[in-house]
Amino acid sequence: MKFLFVIFSVALFLPSKAQRKLKMELGFTYKQPYCGAAKPTVEQQLEAQRERPLDKQKFYVFKENICVDTIITNDSGLVRVKYLTGTYFLFEPWKVEKKTPDGSPMTDFFKACLEKEWKKPNYKLTVNNEDFKLEYYEISISRCSNQLACLKVRHLPKLIKRN
Repeated sequence: MKFLFVIFSVALFLPSKAQRKLKMELGFTYKQPYCGAAKPTVEQQLEAQRERPLDKQKFYVFKENICVDTIITNDSGLVRVKYLTGTYFLFEPWKVEKKTPDGSPMTDFFKACLEKEWKKPNYKLTVNNEDFKLEYYEISISRCSNQLACLKVRHLPKLIKRN
């Protein structure tokens, strides 16, 4: 009888000690900057400030430098996940795959600079028992193509001298 009581007690105690996964719906948005050379109109400035859903974007999720998941946002920039408590870092695919932000040749970029960029996460996700916090750092789509990190040659119209 005592043996059954011990087994019953352990069976009730173990699930309460196991970590519980928190269900979350993460929303990803970005702002598309105005990338034209001419002075933007009021409409273009307003459009550049508009939040847009980051649709069909893939992220690699790391915890303690180990990739634990890969997520892809839906058309609305949302993704539903379940994670244990802890801190997670989300990276764009080009960083994990050691490529350039826009898929252009590596010769267009400073390699040492890219190696530093590959280590920088795009988001930090902190999961507690009851809630979560998603912190935005930066995403490459929120930059103009001439302003990508580590570019060797940038188009800087203000520095061009005209006669």
